[in-house]
Amino acid sequence: MVDDVEASIEIHESQAWAACVEATGTVEGNPLGAAVDRSGPVALPVLASVNYGLFNRVIGFGVAEPVDEVEIARVRQWYADRSQTDFVLEVSPLARPDGVDRMLEANGLEASATRQAKVWRTPGQIAEPEGLVVRELTPDDRDAFTAVNVAAWGVPPMMGAWFGATLGASGFRHFGVVDEGEVVSVGAMYVSDALAWLGFGATLPSHRGRGMQTATFARRISEAAGMGCSVVHTETSSSPTNPSLHNMLKLGFEHVYDKQFFGPQTPTE
Repeated sequence: MVDDVEASIEIHESQAWAACVEATGTVEGNPLGAAVDRSGPVALPVLASVNYGLFNRVIGFGVAEPVDEVEIARVRQWYADRSQTDFVLEVSPLARPDGVDRMLEANGLEASATRQAKVWRTPGQIAEPEGLVVRELTPDDRDAFTAVNVAAWGVPPMMGAWFGATLGASGFRHFGVVDEGEVVSVGAMYVSDALAWLGFGATLPSHRGRGMQTATFARRISEAAGMGCSVVHTETSSSPTNPSLHNMLKLGFEHVYDKQFFGPQTPTE
């Protein structure tokens, strides 16, 4: 059963990320150059105006189907055709065939030091921390949702097109903690096939340490239960000092595996 859940959440994360990129492509003028190739066994998303691996994420590599050197070449060509020198293939313990890491290295892709923890739990009703007000956000809250993410992650304003695109998009719901009339902490949820992926969690630096991430997690887990979902899942850095991972474990998530990141080798002088 666990193996089935692990494969399902890895594939669902890939679907959720592709949906985020496709929503970004609908922003007027597509300023971030968003596109997704779904022609192969795994979706290939790109934000061509950014050239940054944490957006150009190939998730679920080798999970739905075993991969080979032809598929690796397809991935590399897709990003090369879009002038992307920074992209990431996320390799989980579920990736097939055995030795896919060695296959990637033999084809010019190297492992980074980054490890990402994958966590999941069954949904249920969870009490939100007292004294915090969490409400569901609408497309009218797009600017507020975007502002929290841009400030929390310290990214350029141009990335607002990414953070705001999913409000109102099919399958997505968004929630925020409101303090003195201002949205100060946010989180999103993507639901399909009775699975709920949680993402876009962010809190204004001025409001951290007050349990707001816990509040948005609790609300989304409860909402997933109300929607009949069987699994809630998300991911974060596997660093033992990562406070987000600690919060997830306290909320009943199980850390089921780590993913290794592979990307183009760094040129040498």
